[in-house]
Amino acid sequence: MNLPKLWALIEADLARARNTLPDDAACHQTIREYKEFLDRNELELACDMLETYAEDRPVRQEFWLALRDAATKMQLPDRASRYEGYAGSP
Repeated sequence: MNLPKLWALIEADLARARNTLPDDAACHQTIREYKEFLDRNELELACDMLETYAEDRPVRQEFWLALRDAATKMQLPDRASRYEGYAGSP
């Protein structure tokens, strides 16, 4: 798979995760940083910001599954497993 296509798929996974968050999340600094990293095609850092946002906020299972999918595509198996675990947690 060519890199631009892979990046587009990862961006779609990250957007899927972001879209599960409430509208007021856009006001949070980590989400603004997520957007900045995404705009610069720094996908792993964008993923980091989404994870940071969720550290002290409840998020839906779909959020973690979308991050898992992105981490899998970025070949970050430890993160993918961690996100999978978070998704399975009550």
